[in-house]
Amino acid sequence: MTEIPAVYFLARCRQLLSDRFAELGLELTPAEIRTGEPEIDADLAVPVFRLAKTVRKPPEELARHVAETLNLTGTPFTAISASGGYVNLKFQPCELARQVFEDYHGISPGLSGQTPERYGSFTFGTGKTIVIDYSSPNIAKPFSVGHLRSTVIGQALYNIYSFLGYRVIGDNHLGDWGTQFGKLLCAYEIWGDVAELSRSSTRHLLDLYIRFHQEAKEKPELERKAREWFRRLETGDPVARTRWQEFVRLSRQEFERVYQLLGVRFDHTLGESFYAPRLQSVIDRALRLGIARREKPPAPLTAGEETVSEQETVVLIPLDRVGIKVPLLLQKSDGTSLYATREIATAEYRIEQWHPEKILYVVGNEQEFYFKQFSAAMKLLGYDVPCIHVNFGLIRLPEGRLSTRAGRFILLEDVIHEAIERARAIIQGRDLPESEKEEIARRVGVGAIKYADLSQNRVKEVVFDWNRMLALDGDSGPYLQYAYTRTRSIMRKAGNLEIVDFHPETLVTPEELNLLKQIALFPDAVIAAAQNYEPHRIANRIYRLTREFSFFYDRIPVLNAPNPELKRSRLALVEMVGTVIRTGLKLLGIEVMERM
Repeated sequence: MTEIPAVYFLARCRQLLSDRFAELGLELTPAEIRTGEPEIDADLAVPVFRLAKTVRKPPEELARHVAETLNLTGTPFTAISASGGYVNLKFQPCELARQVFEDYHGISPGLSGQTPERYGSFTFGTGKTIVIDYSSPNIAKPFSVGHLRSTVIGQALYNIYSFLGYRVIGDNHLGDWGTQFGKLLCAYEIWGDVAELSRSSTRHLLDLYIRFHQEAKEKPELERKAREWFRRLETGDPVARTRWQEFVRLSRQEFERVYQLLGVRFDHTLGESFYAPRLQSVIDRALRLGIARREKPPAPLTAGEETVSEQETVVLIPLDRVGIKVPLLLQKSDGTSLYATREIATAEYRIEQWHPEKILYVVGNEQEFYFKQFSAAMKLLGYDVPCIHVNFGLIRLPEGRLSTRAGRFILLEDVIHEAIERARAIIQGRDLPESEKEEIARRVGVGAIKYADLSQNRVKEVVFDWNRMLALDGDSGPYLQYAYTRTRSIMRKAGNLEIVDFHPETLVTPEELNLLKQIALFPDAVIAAAQNYEPHRIANRIYRLTREFSFFYDRIPVLNAPNPELKRSRLALVEMVGTVIRTGLKLLGIEVMERM
């Protein structure tokens, strides 16, 4: 990613320290400077182990030397000390408060005119495009809880990159093509029920899909019939096409209902079938460039649900030259395409249409090897746009991985409605209009589901647990939403004053300073989330901010502050906390409310 400009308080501090270290002949990068750990009495900590090797001194000795000689004049630091191989620094409380307030209000030079709602944002993405491929459910299968992670992680990344100034293209790449549709068409021909399809479309289609796999174990001829149905679909057979189009239409209706509940949106929803006219040109070009070959594979190969034997003549891309022993299949012996063919055609279209800086694929860990093959093939074909696999751990049930074939799945729509019902039960006794209760229940329920996912490191596998996912207290979405409503309650009781006359230097208690430090760390969290494709960085930062606000709320009087000047400053701090919570949750796709 582009080098981050030092426009916010902590970034300015790091750059300043880097410059002061340079005056001592020590080359320190801002990225090496850490924020202090809770158990250490320091706001910033500089490890000097690398520098010690360069100057050939013991780290402890170098740290002491720096602590004794570093010039702090004109800096926001009040104290410096050495501890082992670290140089520790403390902020001047008045400077911390003044500069964070100025950043938030767009007074700082690099942030001139920026509104409080944009606090934590940057503009280095301006003029650049990122395409994000997320959600991407398969047609004719119910939207299960297994689709949740790609959907909410992808939407959060969309929000984060937009916040950083990028033009973001959200593309929902529907799985509406492939050999599984040959199986589904075959199953529908044998066991399909028109009335049942109309009444419960994706559930009926899923039942057919599961039955096909069960029956095929005893009747292998079904696999041959399924391959013939997919060939008919690819060659435009009117019966196959008409049935397939109806499956797509009914499935998309159900998907859209779930997306509306989740508050998820896309710029484009283009299924794999959209790229069917481009498939042969992909194969022809790969052959013409000498990247692909038409031959029998050295051993049986698996591509998605298909296994190709060493007796079949296929089109494949050998990847030995880039250290990958398994080739990438492009076309089967019967002339039908494979998932990789469609993926390459999709990437080519995105590059031609939108000219992205990179393409992100928010897809589970189990596809890691495939994406190594795919990315390598794209480079061999001459494309230099990075195709980045944003992997995540799958959601599984206690009895095993989710599997539509085995019938182990939980409908996401059921999870959402259950979360809303639990939220509704909690707020039922509140003195609020019924219409407002309904909206609050929806925001709280959906927020609980999203936060339960986005607050975790995306690469970890998640065991589905109703109580954990729908928890409405502790480290949860509702806890953060409630903290926001507390800030709004305080501001309402104060008369919703526009706080223009405030004195940040009066904020000196540990509770106030801890809040300011957490606010100062928010821009770092936004950047880290974007650089590492990890929305949990923002979730964790907002949770820590709300915890500090809870301590502040319990111990520090705001409306009953000792004097008007301190009252205005504390109100300004509360307003700032509320705005940052709202911004952070908005980036995660979680809505807040004025009361709860």
